[in-house]
Amino acid sequence: MLKTPGLGPIVIERLEAAGISSMATLHRLGVETVVCALCTPGTNLAWRNRRNALQQALTSYLHRSGA
Repeated sequence: MLKTPGLGPIVIERLEAAGISSMATLHRLGVETVVCALCTPGTNLAWRNRRNALQQALTSYLHRSGA
């Protein structure tokens, strides 16, 4: 469900492992909340660098869905 331009398979896998299985869920939670949750102490801080990609993918999804 997360397959969207701008999100690679590893990003999708990590989001799904965190319980985010759709763009609607990402929208409901918010990109900042998701990035912060994935960047808890002891995890890979590279997620902060993915913030823009997640926001762009979400914006594209919302535009396509008319939301």
